Amino acid sequence: MEKVALRAPRNMMACPDCDLLLEPVPVQDNQSGFCPRCGGRLFRIRRHAVQKTMALSLAGLLLYLPANLQPLMTFEILGTTSGASVFTSTLAMFAQHQYLVGTVVVLTALVFPLLVLTLLFWVSVGVSRGWKSSALRCGFRWLHHLQEWAMTDVYLIGILITIIKMGHQAEIELDTGFYCFAGLVLVTIGGLAAIDHHGFWESLRSKDGPYPLSGHQAGGEGTTAGDAGLVHCLTCNTLVPEAKVGAAGRCPTCHAHLAFRKQGSVNRTWALLTTAVLLTVPANILPIMEVEYFGSLERKTILDGILYFFQEGSYGIGIIILTASILVPLFKIMGLVLILLSIHFRLEGWLRHKQMMLRFISFIGRWSMLDIFVISLLCALVRFDYLSTVNAAPAAFYFTGVVLSTMFAAISFDSRLLWDAVSLETGEPAHGTACPA
Repeated sequence: MEKVALRAPRNMMACPDCDLLLEPVPVQDNQSGFCPRCGGRLFRIRRHAVQKTMALSLAGLLLYLPANLQPLMTFEILGTTSGASVFTSTLAMFAQHQYLVGTVVVLTALVFPLLVLTLLFWVSVGVSRGWKSSALRCGFRWLHHLQEWAMTDVYLIGILITIIKMGHQAEIELDTGFYCFAGLVLVTIGGLAAIDHHGFWESLRSKDGPYPLSGHQAGGEGTTAGDAGLVHCLTCNTLVPEAKVGAAGRCPTCHAHLAFRKQGSVNRTWALLTTAVLLTVPANILPIMEVEYFGSLERKTILDGILYFFQEGSYGIGIIILTASILVPLFKIMGLVLILLSIHFRLEGWLRHKQMMLRFISFIGRWSMLDIFVISLLCALVRFDYLSTVNAAPAAFYFTGVVLSTMFAAISFDSRLLWDAVSLETGEPAHGTACPA
């Protein structure tokens, strides 16, 4: 296999978090570049990134069918058995008439992971072959947006929690699908970690890049891309002079929409957060799961499930569920409200810490789906007729709405607005820093 050397930054770049315009710095393999202003990672140079990404994504594609179609595990209660695969468990919500929840589970556990693996393999093959087609760049752009929605890792934790939850009530036998799915999660995480986003985009661009910029053209130290009249593409990090932005407003490299700032970012984020707050009340008050034991129906809220693990002595699992289902959504809502108020009142203090909080909010948002995955697994696995049956309850719909609203709120927010009111006369050098990845 031909080895492809990915290029380090050659031209001016802008920080996607604070919009600071930066000169390129010399870097070596396994080093990362960080913004001196907000501390955000600008790029990460990976050795043999193309070969590693191609091999791991191919392994993931080979594991995909057995991981999702083979039975995960078998439950046995009083001689009655019940089992399910990932495929059948993701469809369980439709049988419960939870169509929104079922659609989200199918997309995040089945569809998006397959798309991510396919795009990873296709893009890495294209980079290794030196392809620069428009379709390949569009595919890489979609990979950029889809990777946080592929939640096989969250689903695997949901499987482990289901095993622990049912361990005292049923005999559990792990089947082939469980081990294949665990392998699928590992190679998917490895493939996404191995990819060198900046190097891939550098290879997909034309030889000289769309618009090479010098420090003299772009401005002096402490200048932002917006101040220099440059529109920064947040997907591929291309800097486009305002005069070069066509009527369609598309990036010449990845064809994403271009704008100095995300249009309507603040208002859209407020609207999504308000929606999340309104949905949080029924999500936590109403029952999220109905459990039937020998004809006796018991309705459980999210808090009831957490208390169950603490009462059983599974404190670690209880803390995980408490964090993912209650603390994370509340932290996301409160954190984004604080950031939006900082913009409204032009509060310039603790900007670097607010930026770190925003990155953390974006990172943890997907883990709130954990409770929904556990319920979908229980609905598929615990089907023992009159002995025991688990069904989804109304709160599942509202809780899914909270997760989606907070995730979209974090995605729609433009962090560069935090820094727009700050004086740029900081005395900091306008060049990045490099350190081991």
